[in-house]
Amino acid sequence: MRHFTDSKEPLDPDKNPDTSFLAKIPADTAFTFQTLDKKGMVLNMAQTWHQVRPGEIRNNCGGCHAHSQQPTPFADTAAATKDYKIFDLTTKTPLLTTKAKDESKRQWDAKNETGLRFEKAIKNVEYHRDIKPILDKSCISCHTKTAAKPPAKLVLDDDKTIPVSYQGQFPGTYYRLALDSEAKFGHKPVIHNGSWRQTNASRYIRKFQSRRSLLVWKIYGQRLDGWSNDDFPTETVPGDATTLMWKGKPIPNTSQNRNLADLDYVGPRCPPPDAKVPPLTDEDKRTIVRWIDLGCPIDLDYEPARPKERGYGWMLDDNRPILTLTYPKANANDSLTRILVGMHDYDSGLDMKSFTVRADFPIDGQAAGENLARLFQTVNQGVWEYRLKTPLANLPNGTLTVSVRDRQGNVTRIVRTIKAGRK
Repeated sequence: MRHFTDSKEPLDPDKNPDTSFLAKIPADTAFTFQTLDKKGMVLNMAQTWHQVRPGEIRNNCGGCHAHSQQPTPFADTAAATKDYKIFDLTTKTPLLTTKAKDESKRQWDAKNETGLRFEKAIKNVEYHRDIKPILDKSCISCHTKTAAKPPAKLVLDDDKTIPVSYQGQFPGTYYRLALDSEAKFGHKPVIHNGSWRQTNASRYIRKFQSRRSLLVWKIYGQRLDGWSNDDFPTETVPGDATTLMWKGKPIPNTSQNRNLADLDYVGPRCPPPDAKVPPLTDEDKRTIVRWIDLGCPIDLDYEPARPKERGYGWMLDDNRPILTLTYPKANANDSLTRILVGMHDYDSGLDMKSFTVRADFPIDGQAAGENLARLFQTVNQGVWEYRLKTPLANLPNGTLTVSVRDRQGNVTRIVRTIKAGRK
């Protein structure tokens, strides 16, 4: 994140451009980091997952591998100022967009070309629901299996499934884009034993790196990985190792530089200007970018007749709801005056009809074991409270059981033993 005041970028305490940020995120929910360029493409990302507990704050800016130096003092950064607007990621997701669609009314890059828009809850990108409609709209008129010679030997309208051992059945188009590391389709790689190396899922996609994916270069009409075509050897005839060239000169078969071979960007942009199909919108392009940077998700339980159903594939909500019982504390309490509960679900949402609070002792005339949930009032975002009419000053031993389910069916339950009153 970058900060600008009157088009000037402040420095942090270490005299570097201030990129501090502060966000409210759901507790007990795995998260990771991606740094993005102004097009929304991943520059790098964390290799591990993180989480925080209810009420926990992590803002020491020390990083995971900076133990040999003092972390940047967060209190002296732009994100710690009183007028900083915290990103509430429990209710909405900020997404980079064009300046014309900006909802933030702020400057995010030096040239003030980038905007920010917001979507409710999670922004998910999946092949069937998000990518295939874009391909069908703007790509398959050229890249069709009915063509004698599809451009780049790439077919994007093949729905016939291809089995992959221990994984499942995948549509032919998805396979060509995201699973063809062995180069069964299209142009072959010229090195590395005929397979696409590293994280290249195919000739067209490098998973988690849209900036280095040929598909993305073609839809943006430019190379985007920071290199030029002349920086590495490339074959002049796709798939023909005998045509490898570097800076205008052939590469001998014995040269170690052959192992540096990569792909070049060659125009035109796709779809070409003269194609009789709708051009890709900015959001279409960013959707493809996000899909690649998420690792090319596909929901193998997708049913075309019921596209909104989750099934047990990629769209499954496999996280339990977030639940915390703040008061009463475990064991000793001066008296039992209230029950304070925090709840949230980051994906499918809470099923509030499932919310139950039961005590194995009477409260305010309610019998032991009765559901007390109806007595709770919302006091803040994600916080519910029941204030007892008659506090319990003498409770030698009791148990509170609190539970809630999300709309997927996952349940979180807390069983707490409490005491109230002094001996």
